[in-house]
Amino acid sequence: MSHRFLLELGLEEIPAWMIDDASRQLGQEIEKGLKELEVDFQGPPRLYNSPRRLAVAVEGLPERQPDRREVVTGPPKAVAFDDQGNPTQAAEGFAKKMGVDASQLTVEETDKGQYVSCVRTIEGRPLLELLGQVSEQAIRALQWPKNMYWRESRFRFIRPIRWMVALLAHREVDLEVEGVRGGRVTWGHRFLGMQRLVLQNADDYPQRLVKGYVLADPEQRRERIQAGLRQAVPQGLSPLPDEGLMEDVVYLNEYPTVIRGAFDEKYLEIPREVLVTVMRFHQKYFAVVDEEGRLRNYFLTVLNTASDEGGRIRKGHEKVLRARLEDAAFFWDGDRSTPLEERVQALDEVVFQEKLGSYGDKARRLQSLCARLAESWPQLDARALGTAARLCKADLVTDMVKELTELEGIMGGLYAREEGYDEKVHRAIYEHYRPASLEEDIPSSLHGAALSLADKLDTLVGCFGIGMVPKGSRDPFGLRRLAQGIVKILLELGDRVPGSLTLGQLVDWSLQEHQPEEPPDEVRSKLMEFLNQRVRHLFEQQGLAYDVINAVLTAPAQRVAERRRMAEALAAMRSEEDFEALATAFKRIRNILAKAERGLPQVEENLLQEDAEKDLYKHFREAVPQVDQLLQDNDFEAALRRMAALRRPVDRFFDEVMVMTEDERLQLNRLALLDELSKLFLQAADISEIVHKD
Repeated sequence: MSHRFLLELGLEEIPAWMIDDASRQLGQEIEKGLKELEVDFQGPPRLYNSPRRLAVAVEGLPERQPDRREVVTGPPKAVAFDDQGNPTQAAEGFAKKMGVDASQLTVEETDKGQYVSCVRTIEGRPLLELLGQVSEQAIRALQWPKNMYWRESRFRFIRPIRWMVALLAHREVDLEVEGVRGGRVTWGHRFLGMQRLVLQNADDYPQRLVKGYVLADPEQRRERIQAGLRQAVPQGLSPLPDEGLMEDVVYLNEYPTVIRGAFDEKYLEIPREVLVTVMRFHQKYFAVVDEEGRLRNYFLTVLNTASDEGGRIRKGHEKVLRARLEDAAFFWDGDRSTPLEERVQALDEVVFQEKLGSYGDKARRLQSLCARLAESWPQLDARALGTAARLCKADLVTDMVKELTELEGIMGGLYAREEGYDEKVHRAIYEHYRPASLEEDIPSSLHGAALSLADKLDTLVGCFGIGMVPKGSRDPFGLRRLAQGIVKILLELGDRVPGSLTLGQLVDWSLQEHQPEEPPDEVRSKLMEFLNQRVRHLFEQQGLAYDVINAVLTAPAQRVAERRRMAEALAAMRSEEDFEALATAFKRIRNILAKAERGLPQVEENLLQEDAEKDLYKHFREAVPQVDQLLQDNDFEAALRRMAALRRPVDRFFDEVMVMTEDERLQLNRLALLDELSKLFLQAADISEIVHKD
């Protein structure tokens, strides 16, 4: 007979953004504990949650833990038996300890020699006795971004635990955590269903909670919200899609209900970005649009209640939103009375970072860095980009951004457009904070992308220069996000970025605008490693194998997009016979060169004596210009195939030529030939990193 196990933690309200991760952690920890007990169960654990609870249900559990066979090693054979093969006192003692006769002992061959052993059966325990310990370990293993703690025990958790449910089918599991005991009583909605809900069986959980006005399944809440949004809008209109807001409201409510409110049409004169931000970030409202995507004077809000009879709640929300929009209209009108150019001077009074100066200092560094970008990037308008760099932080001293910090950059772009600046300028300002995540699009304009690169690089280089390097979960300036944004921009722009604008070149230019506390070379090295980790992370998310990523990250001075295409070419060729053989030979070349420990001269053709080394040198000389041209044309697969064509002369060289000969001149010349061959391959990738797959 199989059983269902249910564990529920009842808590004070958990921040919405923490619930999903904590729920998955709890399921993983329960699954881990059961596997350690070697207990089988059906499928992955089922996860339930709400602002006041985390729960996990596991199906198909047996009544008992399975019996286990264990091999126990005893004394060495030489100690356990005498010359006639009779058991000694050591063998008799070991057998007695194992509860068997000495004749039942066997001899096993181990790494240390021959030892006597005994196979014993360990009887499985009833699962009801084990689930309490599994549950407690799972609860204590949860990791939260922030914690409270119990004064006496210093136990750290996100919120106080108010109740626990722990049932195996109809039976209660013995569980206690920090003075709270598990049982069969859960609680309904705080306002709609405060009554105690007694569970007779673990199977009753989701249905019983519905009677207490709690939808414990987050997908059920999501479906209810989506249906409510569709039903609440007037005909011909629709909710503005917003996945981030949807995630928020799913985890903010236990029994969600959607209502529609309205606001005065005069507020539609405020920029769309401001209206949506006020509704989305400050009030958790969904905006409403018509079939052409134009904003309409409605909003949709999700209530943690069953209904709004009489519309009192709606009227309250409309009143709050009206006050918010009145402020936004006031800021919009007031901010435009002072041009952005006049606000630039005020940036000198706004601290960017204590050791890195003010936002005025940052804006001047951006102007200098953007000037360098424009010199190397023919498609950029140097004057427009310089203007955007000078003005891009000016909106930080506007009333709108002081109130709605989510609109940094966006308001600057809108104000610049209102003031009549060229589209290249106002779009660059508007987009220069993008992308804020891997999911967000990069700037749609080339000038926006260039300004975004400069802004992110300036922050990264500045912080690394003063030792503010992310450690563990600590990343107060969001440097990982900024680095990921740089990589994403360079990757998606592809060949629109000049070949000279590699990550290394961009870092070097930005370093020249700073005075780092550490030696610049050390700062550069740390930052390049950090950026390459972001490249690695992005490539891994795109499904590239780790050894392919290792191979392309060693290539010198390549653009991110080129590395991506090289990785694709490597992945396509890695299983071909010639390429696998060449990768193995190249690994041998790298190992030989690593032991050379000295500078190598140029290859002297007159010192090539053996036919095999002459043949390799001939094929190498022929390949160099061809590989160079193919790489220049970005035909990476063809370049790799041309390199792979060297497989046979390389194999012959190693079969017939003694590299480390006693004649030092010949030895150095052969090492120099291998070094030149290595440099040819490293222009594309370090193929010695490719792991042979049998």
